[in-house]
Amino acid sequence: MRLGLNVGYSGATIELPLEMIRMADRLGYFAAWTAEAYGSDAVAPLAWIGAHTQRIHLGAGIMQMPARTPAMTAMTAITLDQLSGGRMLLGLGLSGPQVVEGWHGQPYGKPLTKTREYVHIVRTIFARTEPLAFSGNYYQVPYVGADATGLGKPLKSILHGRADLPIYLAAIGPKNVELAAEIADGWLPMFFAPAHYDAVFRPAVEAGFARAGKATAYDKFDIAPTVFVAMGDDVDACRASIKPFLALYVGGMGAKGKNFYHDLVCRYGYTEEADRIQTLYLSGRKQEAAAAIPDALVDDVALCGPRSRIADGLARWQDSPINTLTLNTFDPEVVSVMAELVMGSDAGRPNVTWSLPNAARPASAAAPHTEEPNPMSDAPEAATGAASQGAALVFAEMQKRIERNPALAQRMNAVFQFNIAGESGGAWVVDLKETPGVRAGAHGAADVTITMQDGDFVAMTSGNLNPMSAFAQGKIKVQGNVMLASKLQQLFS
Repeated sequence: MRLGLNVGYSGATIELPLEMIRMADRLGYFAAWTAEAYGSDAVAPLAWIGAHTQRIHLGAGIMQMPARTPAMTAMTAITLDQLSGGRMLLGLGLSGPQVVEGWHGQPYGKPLTKTREYVHIVRTIFARTEPLAFSGNYYQVPYVGADATGLGKPLKSILHGRADLPIYLAAIGPKNVELAAEIADGWLPMFFAPAHYDAVFRPAVEAGFARAGKATAYDKFDIAPTVFVAMGDDVDACRASIKPFLALYVGGMGAKGKNFYHDLVCRYGYTEEADRIQTLYLSGRKQEAAAAIPDALVDDVALCGPRSRIADGLARWQDSPINTLTLNTFDPEVVSVMAELVMGSDAGRPNVTWSLPNAARPASAAAPHTEEPNPMSDAPEAATGAASQGAALVFAEMQKRIERNPALAQRMNAVFQFNIAGESGGAWVVDLKETPGVRAGAHGAADVTITMQDGDFVAMTSGNLNPMSAFAQGKIKVQGNVMLASKLQQLFS
């Protein structure tokens, strides 16, 4: 199980907990997630975080679909992904009718149809195999309405993205969860209760897998719930710090009959309590609504109390089929303690703690951190001698990736010559044009030749060195078609 950190959205002013995020980055947390409601947006903070970190993935959790056209979302995701060296995770959600219609001024529509069309368009832009043309119930590209000029034509993105940029969907209702399991790479549930997974979520998840013809696909589907964590000796005080958040969502995030969080808590078996919380909250009695949150509900969806109690409660989450546990906390000590409880000796070794689903990253490239890195530097922190077998492992994993994804060769259509200098150096050909595969040796007419040191090569392919920054610093020398070098990340991730 990996760890993530939920940064959320702002109040009246925005201030990111950068030191805590950088701590999570050093410890090997998989992702930092931002959010948006009707104040701060999710994108600008991700760009800021990306500039101050080295490895941690940048998760939009979520970008509201009604706020942006599918094309704008795809453009933003590809841009952030390339600027960060392939760290973008695109989380999408429809939000609720009050925000969609009351803030964005857009019709709420039918969520399932709208989401399916939106994701299809975004994936088409990512794939870039053909100009974008789509005609659906909600989206028509090019636009052909009565007021159209008739000048619109199908286009491809100028910026070349990667077709496998991960898309996550926020969902808690059964049909939305099923859709996420069918069409997305991951699922972002709020107020997830592992004890209720089998009864409330499993049927929908597995129905989505079946609809997509994936049978059981838990190993390839990132279930990434957010969990509130409050650590302290007084369990009741820790619970009390979380109850106002639960009251806000269960009681106030939507009108009666249109509150998805209220409905979820009802499915957990708290119908009477949920109704009372909602009635109190909507009548302005927010403190009473928080006091009405049952302790049992808090324990279902959060981790509260001293370290030993949190460790005991964590077992429920580890026994469930989730892949990434995203923490909602304001306490840096929680970030450290959870790393110890979940990662153990792997804390501070990102190449190990990122093992799912990017299992191709060679663990040999990892090394414990001994000092705090400069957040604006991309200097590798690989252990001495890590490259001794790392380069060979990387090329072996490239071969497996090409075998698993034949479309990769069609998409890239290039021959790469790698000349790796150093103790474990050598010449390698990565052929994604003629006879797809990886082999040792030289190619007389490669489209692009990349020359670099073995230590830098291993650091780059294991996420410790940003390829774009490495190129700017002269650590990567490129001959031939320089633009093809920008596709390097697709070979490694």
